[in-house]
Amino acid sequence: MNLKYFRFSKKELIHLFVSTIALSFAFSLILYREQIYPGFNYNIMFFINSLIIVGFAFILHEELGHKLVAQKYGCWAEYRAWPTGLFFAVALAVMSKGGFVFAAPGAVMISNVKEKGLGYEYINLSDEKIGKIGIAGAVVNIILAVIFSGLTIIFTSHVFSMAAIVNVWLALFNMIPFGPLDGAKVMRWDKRIWIATIGICLFLLFTIPAL
Repeated sequence: MNLKYFRFSKKELIHLFVSTIALSFAFSLILYREQIYPGFNYNIMFFINSLIIVGFAFILHEELGHKLVAQKYGCWAEYRAWPTGLFFAVALAVMSKGGFVFAAPGAVMISNVKEKGLGYEYINLSDEKIGKIGIAGAVVNIILAVIFSGLTIIFTSHVFSMAAIVNVWLALFNMIPFGPLDGAKVMRWDKRIWIATIGICLFLLFTIPAL
């Protein structure tokens, strides 16, 4: 894989930054609900810890997962935030007092048509390629979950334990075989791989050290 094509536009970086900040705040209300409520005793460390937990899970899912694999196949790929999804993520987390979060911040936009010389080149995306682009995000989250699980054992850190759990849940959520979620693309490509991915996620979910 040639990393020289792995580029970020200024617009993409802004969208990633805004999405990460909004998601991190929304998830901090969920992850530290007992410490924050019934009043609103918010500590900046809640946000910083959430930034570590959600930032790794979200950014690497989108960029090292979907974007990198899509670019490997020659496609244009950049992350774009969904303002409505970000608004509801924060609003519902606040209104539910940390009881619920709607995590649909945006997605990596992919185009299989790119400029070439004076014309355009059409890149054929088979079900296999689309499936591999779709599963790439979940694979990144599974790898991160394993890493954070190991760090939890070494450092007995609650933050690392939560990071592992968030990564597994993100992988599982995206494997739901419905609508625009990645699970539908993976199932269309290979049901066996979809089942294996779900099985790995469930295994990790019940074996992550809880602190």
